[in-house]
This record gives sequence, structure tokens and C-alpha cells, in this order.
Amino acid sequence: MSLDKKIRENLDGKYLTIYSDSFKEGIEYASKLKINHVQIIWVSEKEVDFKEFEKVGDFLKIISFVSVVDRIKNLDSIYSLQRIEKLYFQQKQKFKIDISKFPKIEYLGSEYWKGLININKAHSLKGLLLLKFPKVNLNELSELKKLQKLHIYSSKIETLAGIEKLPLNNLSLVRNNALENIEAIKELKKLNDLLIEKCKKISDYTLLDSLKNKVDIRIIK
Repeated sequence: MSLDKKIRENLDGKYLTIYSDSFKEGIEYASKLKINHVQIIWVSEKEVDFKEFEKVGDFLKIISFVSVVDRIKNLDSIYSLQRIEKLYFQQKQKFKIDISKFPKIEYLGSEYWKGLININKAHSLKGLLLLKFPKVNLNELSELKKLQKLHIYSSKIETLAGIEKLPLNNLSLVRNNALENIEAIKELKKLNDLLIEKCKKISDYTLLDSLKNKVDIRIIK
């Protein structure tokens, strides 16, 4: 595909779409515009050189990987993006990425894969959405002391253990079919918004009764 120069807009603001077969040209155009948000879409077998990211490291804050990006050269150059605040992976990727190497990251939204590493050490995170998280509890997230928003979708968690001391004000639990123990919710002192949707093993919600005066609770069975 040829270079797409159209500037689009979503909830995160204006962004530029960059296709893998014109990756170099797309990054150079983003650099020219000094746009802080790009979406990456894989459309060919052409190798993508992440060293190009160094050209936008001074201002790029948001990246969304819309599809699986394959055949990457100079993968570690992605860590030159030290101003990144938000990362989105709409599909699991084939490469490894260390989330803790982005010192200003505040939000991560992703399908979980084994190459998504050191989420627990990304201490600047304020928001986290994980799809298909494979662990039975959330102890891995217990060190994220700034985390305010947590969404867990279609995952294998059986208990919410690990979130008790987090400063969560927004918690969404959707289609987690093994989830049964939600006792940890009672310990969330700053919680004001709770969604539990289609978590079929949860049969008793009475422990949430004491929270109804201060928390907006939505239960969808």
C-alpha cells in the first residue's frame, strides 16, 4: 500500500496509520508532522526496521499494533521511545517486549502472550486491560501501586488475589469463566466503578451489598 497521509481521530486524539510495506515512509511522515500517536498495520512480508522509531522518540506517546507484526529488524530500537504513555496490542504478537522499559507508560491494553514481559515491573501503569490472561490469580499485578483502572477479559483467573492493596477506582471483569472468588473486592478502598459481566462461576454477590452506597455496581449475568 502507498503511504497513508490521512489523519484520523479516536478517543486518544489524532493519529496516523502506518502500513508495514511503507513503514519507513510512514515514520518519516509522522516525524514531519510531529504527531504523537500512530497505528501499525501489517500488510505484507516486507521486513520492518524498528530502528526507524528513533526518528520519533522525542514526541511519540501512543502506539497501537492493530495486527500481528512479523519480520522485525532491530527490535530493541522500540525502547528508544522513552516518552510512550500508551501501548495497545489488538492481537498477540510474535516478538518479545519488556513493558518496564517504557518509564512513562500509563496504559497498556493487550491480548496476553508469553512475550509480553515485566508488566509487574511497569510501576508507572495507571490503567491495564488484559485479554486471555493465563494465571489463576492476579498476584503478578500486586506491585503496580499506581494502578487505578483494571479490566480483565476472557481469562483463566479463579480468584482476584493480588489486587487488595491497589488503588483501583475502576474494575471490570468480563467473561472470566473460571472466576469464583471475588473477596478481594471488599478490600479496594478507592473503588467507585465495578462491572462483572458473564462470569458464570460466580453465584453469590451478597458480599458486594456493603459497597452499594459508594460504588457504582453493574452485574450482568
